[in-house]
Amino acid sequence: MTPAEFFAFGQIGFGSLAIIPFLLQDWLNRRWISNFSFPDTPEVKLGSLPRMTVIICVRDEEMVIGGKLTDLATNNYPRDRLEVLVIDTGSSDRTMQVVEEWISGAPEFGPLVRLLSTTTVAGKSAAVNLGLAESHIDNEIILLTDADSRLSEGALERIGSWFINPEIGAVCGRQIPIGVDGKRQLESGVYREYYNRAREAESRLDSTPIFEGSLAAYRRSAINAGVVADSNADDSQLALEARKQGLRAIHDPDLHFFEAVPVTPVAIHSQRTRRAQGLVRHLWRNSNLMFSNKMGKPMSMTMRSLFYIHVIMPIFVLSSIVCGLCILSSLIWGPLVPIKSLPFFLVILNGIGIVVLLVGLLTPNNESKKWWFSTTPFSFIHAMSVLVWAHLRIVLGIKSHIWKPIQEIRESINRYDESKL
Repeated sequence: MTPAEFFAFGQIGFGSLAIIPFLLQDWLNRRWISNFSFPDTPEVKLGSLPRMTVIICVRDEEMVIGGKLTDLATNNYPRDRLEVLVIDTGSSDRTMQVVEEWISGAPEFGPLVRLLSTTTVAGKSAAVNLGLAESHIDNEIILLTDADSRLSEGALERIGSWFINPEIGAVCGRQIPIGVDGKRQLESGVYREYYNRAREAESRLDSTPIFEGSLAAYRRSAINAGVVADSNADDSQLALEARKQGLRAIHDPDLHFFEAVPVTPVAIHSQRTRRAQGLVRHLWRNSNLMFSNKMGKPMSMTMRSLFYIHVIMPIFVLSSIVCGLCILSSLIWGPLVPIKSLPFFLVILNGIGIVVLLVGLLTPNNESKKWWFSTTPFSFIHAMSVLVWAHLRIVLGIKSHIWKPIQEIRESINRYDESKL
């Protein structure tokens, strides 16, 4: 086999190994949604809802924490069954003062809010463990939510209703993105739609081990072990722990929260890197579940699928791209790969792949109007690269459980809050 044929077959082979299982899994997800029913949400009166602790972990959130508390205060939930813990993890701005001022200015809701601190820059997971330890022991529901997210009307009541069902151990919501103008986006993007479809399908089949930390609730009795403090993915850690206790962990597509999404390259890369590293560590730590039937065959199948998509598929995608670039380089610089030695059908297939990629890269994104970074093909390639980069960071001992807030997200949330006034 000539070098040209090697690279051509490599591009097609690696690309097929990456994309075909991915598309097959999406087809299965659609079938599961059609064939399996969703768990029941019991109807319950407000006075009969379980007691709930809301935990908000903050660091340098003075721009958005006031709006977050106001958002919670306007959500309907019995005041005698609710407590809110704001846990500071080493803020250097006025976050704590803003919370104290908000508490003193809210005579009805303010007494429900307690301000705690880890005293050092310890990261969100350490704050979650502190919240679990400090929350009222009789509160059956532990709700994690972020300072830069906002809840849909009736979200707390819907969460409380879920936990009337004794089979449910964890529930997370669905993200509705907020644009840079502070307005809700009607479309979530190709990847986000795939993500939501996968989480709903897994929830119908059994449970999902990946959670949305911006709005995630857990049954206290199922998560007493807490989380690994320096590993990130605390939301997914707790979801899987609830499933290990014999309860279901579900993604509710009708439980909405609103969250701003980054649009600049630096912000997108920063957020993806942190989330990818937490997810990769979560999957590796629980890789033994891929071939264990302790939680049933559906969960072991789900774990295998997630491991393939987030650990193995990125390697195949990047390998395919490298092979394609070797062939493309010969068109530009010459002798690296002798194109004339390639069979005609390989030239055609390779050319189609290159054209599709280039067209995608030159198609602007409707939201950000960026001509290169936010388009679907490049976004997909970047996501795959970040997953590989996350593995390298883990090998190098670089942790991501402590991070700084992304300024553009805070600004978008402020515009959203202002639009509601």
